[in-house]
Amino acid sequence: MAVGIHHLRTFLMAVDEGSIPKAAARLYEAQSAVSRRLAELERHVKQTLLERSAEGVQPTVAGKMFCAKADAAVTAFDDAMHSDLHRARALRVGHAWSAIGVYTSEILRQWKKANPEVLVRLKRADDPAGGLTTGQSDVAIMRTHTGRRSLHEELLLREPRVVAVPSDCPLIDLDEVLLRDLADCPLVINSFSGTTNLDLWEEGGQPVVAVEVDTIDDRQSYIAAGVGIGVTPASTAWMHPHAEISYLPCRTRPRCRCTWSGLPTIAIRR
Repeated sequence: MAVGIHHLRTFLMAVDEGSIPKAAARLYEAQSAVSRRLAELERHVKQTLLERSAEGVQPTVAGKMFCAKADAAVTAFDDAMHSDLHRARALRVGHAWSAIGVYTSEILRQWKKANPEVLVRLKRADDPAGGLTTGQSDVAIMRTHTGRRSLHEELLLREPRVVAVPSDCPLIDLDEVLLRDLADCPLVINSFSGTTNLDLWEEGGQPVVAVEVDTIDDRQSYIAAGVGIGVTPASTAWMHPHAEISYLPCRTRPRCRCTWSGLPTIAIRR
């Protein structure tokens, strides 16, 4: 059985659509052909990549890991097949959830002015390294240190933190929140790509973790529902406003590091 790029493209389409029939329609193929190709891929990698149900399909844990590699392979293949020696391809800038917050649009404007022939493609990847280590991005904006010696990091800025609370939370009446004010508040933590953990608090004054998530979208949903509160860099408030969430200034030390990994930093006018 030969497994090739078409198998990967079919898998990514099924993940994007969340449905085999919809993926088949997008690919202009019969549903049976798409199902057969997905089964061939799973047999080849010896893993169940998609969880199938009456509602559709969603990637398994193995499928999520495979998805990043498949996306990198398809992107590389497409770049090779459609390469233009007279035109530089897009620079893929990965980020876990908030790019560079308030500075993002200014950096894009400066880049376009200085490098009009090179398009910057922002690519969100729910990954501490912003897709840099999985091949999804060429450079990345990171707020956690991966510990990989192969990655060159340049400090962009140190961000203050804010507290994300549901709109009816009593903390809204405070002008500024201290970490000790949160000791009795259940906490929602992004344990995969987030910057907050219980080490921020002094021993004995740590809040209870209500739930751990691995994406910014799930985190927002739990906070809006009142399951808990979150502590996050200020860029989150800028990039992810939510009608049912308020962001309050929070005094913490140290501030959150924001680094540019893979290329020298781009100057930001402040």
